[in-house]
Amino acid sequence: MRNNSVIIATNANFLANILKEKLQDAELQVFVAETDNELTNKIKAAFPSLIFLEHCFQGYGTDSFIQKMVKRNRNVRIAVWAVSELKPLAAARFIMAGAESFFSLRGTENHIETILYRIAGGRHYCPADVEAILDKESSCPAIGEELTNREIQVMKLSADGQSNQEVADILSVTVHTVKFHRANIYRKCGGNKAIDILRNGLKRGIFSAEDFQ
Repeated sequence: MRNNSVIIATNANFLANILKEKLQDAELQVFVAETDNELTNKIKAAFPSLIFLEHCFQGYGTDSFIQKMVKRNRNVRIAVWAVSELKPLAAARFIMAGAESFFSLRGTENHIETILYRIAGGRHYCPADVEAILDKESSCPAIGEELTNREIQVMKLSADGQSNQEVADILSVTVHTVKFHRANIYRKCGGNKAIDILRNGLKRGIFSAEDFQ
């Protein structure tokens, strides 16, 4: 871990206190951020290794907010949590957007402490049904398949830190089209996270490390 501090991003004080109490038992320094600006300031002040991000924090679409956080803070890990259980596909999209873990308080309440310790200790966690979707997305019988010109464009822009919306704006397509191309990139190249696009682009020689200096 980068250090022993984590941030819980939520404006639900009751839930924040529950998570904070359990995480402090693991000798972690825990901060709570109730707004986007407060989260940004605490990241700058505390240099956390991990953010526990509540689903739909501050009303943002979780996928796009994760992408923004990953772009702004490349060294911070993100674990998304929700009060209720979400559909597995929705949770899987958080991971594909750049989060490392997902858990539901309702679905994991009997062993939430174990899960929190696992995530805080540097290991990822997802429910089995979410893992199954990610395994399916990352299985690559077609690995080595050629990328289309549009997929290469999406790969380059994504690796440069552009969000799906920003890529869509640059290419004059819809966000759904960008997500479709990203899914094809994962299917053809392997992986299920934003960082995998960078790794695969470097491996295939689509771009080089010098392009990001």
